[in-house]
Amino acid sequence: MSIKKRSFVYVVFVLLIVALLAYQSIKGSRDTSTFDFLIYPLKVLERGSISVIHGVKNFFNSYILTVGKEDENRRLMAKIKEYEKDRSRFADVMSENKRLRDLLELKSQRVDYVTSAGVIARDPTNWFQIFWINKGVEDGIRKDMVAVTPSGLVGKIHKVLPDTANIILITDINSSVAVRFQSHGLEGILEGKGTNKCYLKYVPQEEDVKIGERLITSGLDGIYPEGLRGGFVSKVIKKGYGLFQYIEVTPMQNLNAIQEVAILKR
Repeated sequence: MSIKKRSFVYVVFVLLIVALLAYQSIKGSRDTSTFDFLIYPLKVLERGSISVIHGVKNFFNSYILTVGKEDENRRLMAKIKEYEKDRSRFADVMSENKRLRDLLELKSQRVDYVTSAGVIARDPTNWFQIFWINKGVEDGIRKDMVAVTPSGLVGKIHKVLPDTANIILITDINSSVAVRFQSHGLEGILEGKGTNKCYLKYVPQEEDVKIGERLITSGLDGIYPEGLRGGFVSKVIKKGYGLFQYIEVTPMQNLNAIQEVAILKR
C-alpha cells in the first residue's frame, strides 16, 4: 500500500471516530452499545491521559510545594533562633548595665568605698560559701575589708594576693556579724549555717519577732560598717530552744547570683 493510500485510510478512520463521538454526545447513552468496540480505545486513552495529569498534579502538590514550604520553614526557624539569640544578648547587656549603674551609685554614696571587683571563681572545697574576685593588694584590698552589693551584705575579705582575693560569705559557718532589727533596734549575732541561709542568735524568747522583719549591721563587731542591709527573717521557732529563739534569716542579696561586688574599708 502506498503512502498516500495509508494516509487516506488513517484520515477516514479518524473522521469516523470523531463522527461516532459526536453522534454519542447527541444521542446520549441510549444507543451507544453498537459502537462501544470502536470508542473503547479512545476511552482508554482518555482515562490514561487523565491519570497522568492527576499524577503530575499530585506530585507537584505533595512534593514540589512541600519541599518549598519546608525550605521556607527552615529559613523562618533560623531567623527566629537568631532573633532569640539577639534578645538574650540584649537582656544580658541590659542586666550588666543595671548592675554597673547600681555599683556606681553605691560608690557615690559611700565614703568608705575602695573598689569594685568581678567574681571569677568559687572555692571548690566550699562551693557556696567562699568565692574569688579579680582584684587584690595592688588594687588596695586588705584582709577583713567588707564586700557588698547594692542589694545588701555579702561577706568579708579573707585572703589577699597581689591581683586576687577571696571572700568568706555571711552564710559560711565561720562568719558572724553584729546586727540589729531595722524597725526596733533589738540586737543579735548573725551567723552562717553553711547553706544559703543564716540564723540570728541571742534573741530572748519573750521578744516578738515577725516573719519578714529586716536586719542591718550594727557596727559593734568592729568589722562591718553600721547600716548595711543583712537579710530578713524567714522562720521563727520558740519552742525547744532554751532561753533564745531560733530565727532563720535569708540574705538580702542572693549570694549564688553575684557577678560583681563593691569593697568597703573597715
